[in-house]
Amino acid sequence: MDWRVVDECLIRRGELLLSLEFLEGYDSELTALNRGKVGYPFKIAVRYVEFLTIVRYPFSMPYR
Repeated sequence: MDWRVVDECLIRRGELLLSLEFLEGYDSELTALNRGKVGYPFKIAVRYVEFLTIVRYPFSMPYR
């Protein structure tokens, strides 16, 4: 048994790959959300909330 391969598989098992593509259009999405809005402006875009949900689920993280 090649322990180097086994170790690499175990290390990769805990690996989580995250795409930060949602940051590319973040400013434009916030601008669109706040256009014509009366009152306090939005600071968090919908994409960011979706990203946090995706990160929260596998780690069973609390909401706060």
